[in-house]
Amino acid sequence: MINDLDETLKQLLVKKTPLDATEVDICFDMPGQEWSAGVTKPTVDLYLYDIRENHDLRVYDWELEHKEDKTATRRRLPVRIDLAYLITVWTSNVDDEHRLLWYVLATLFRFPLIPTDVYQGELAGQDLVISTLVAQPDGPLRNPADFWASLDNRLKASINYTVTVPLDLDMHFTAPVVSTRVLGVRDKEGPESEERLQVRGVLHEKGKPERGIAQATLLIKELGRTAETDEQGRYAFSKLSKGKYTVRVQAPERKEREMALTIPSRSYDIEL
Repeated sequence: MINDLDETLKQLLVKKTPLDATEVDICFDMPGQEWSAGVTKPTVDLYLYDIRENHDLRVYDWELEHKEDKTATRRRLPVRIDLAYLITVWTSNVDDEHRLLWYVLATLFRFPLIPTDVYQGELAGQDLVISTLVAQPDGPLRNPADFWASLDNRLKASINYTVTVPLDLDMHFTAPVVSTRVLGVRDKEGPESEERLQVRGVLHEKGKPERGIAQATLLIKELGRTAETDEQGRYAFSKLSKGKYTVRVQAPERKEREMALTIPSRSYDIEL
């Protein structure tokens, strides 16, 4: 999976920046002094230096799948893993280095969710949501000077890039479906415990409900589900269970925000 993610990130830079792979090398080497001394052409290096579980997205739920042979399979939902990359640019001219680093930074910010058309290997063809964080001040790498000193190399401008991917634990069991008749008694006005709701709302500018925000991405962190806003800022999620969720909102040219979403609510409009 990591190798496929590396190749996916390479294709993201090649196709979306875009970068000419014949003129610019894209590699995943440790940027030590000996390695950097051997660089002979413009190079973008994505060094994977940290792997850890994302506790904000931790879930212990199982999904149930019914099959045609009258059996059912319960499968553990994937664990969310953060992979942290240090991205650096190496050229013989500092102006070229800064220009290329800026182009790479802009590309990463444009795609907080990696587009599926660049997925490679096992990632291709799967219904996955791969989210990212770019250049955040609270990333795993807190002291760049110590990091570069450990590599015996000079301090260099870099981009901290964290990619969150699902890790399938392949935990499941299958059993015959048992049909039973259950008699339930509830208040006539009370809600069904298993009711799933359609959530529709508008993402708009703060204090201006008439100004919807288009081309924004809403991510329900606990479920890994996303929705895009249309030209009027409207969005929708289907079949959501009642409860409290955290929604990450990413909109063009606006600061990313997280906010609480409670289901059911009188309104699902969101101010940004």
